Amino acid sequence: MSRVTEQKIIDKVVDETVDTIIDTIDEILVDYMYEYGDYEESDNKFFDEKEEMFHSVITEIYNRINK
Repeated sequence: MSRVTEQKIIDKVVDETVDTIIDTIDEILVDYMYEYGDYEESDNKFFDEKEEMFHSVITEIYNRINK
């Protein structure tokens, strides 16, 4: 197998893994927001707060990885 092909495989695996992790974080975040928060529907307030929390989660993951 050529180096280019090997790198394409590596890139694909990394990309798919990152996509899966981000999707899972998003799903779990929404579940926890409904479980612990005072949300009854997915309105603009919910989505704005979800974006803020998602950013906070990613920042915390980054900090923990880099400790």
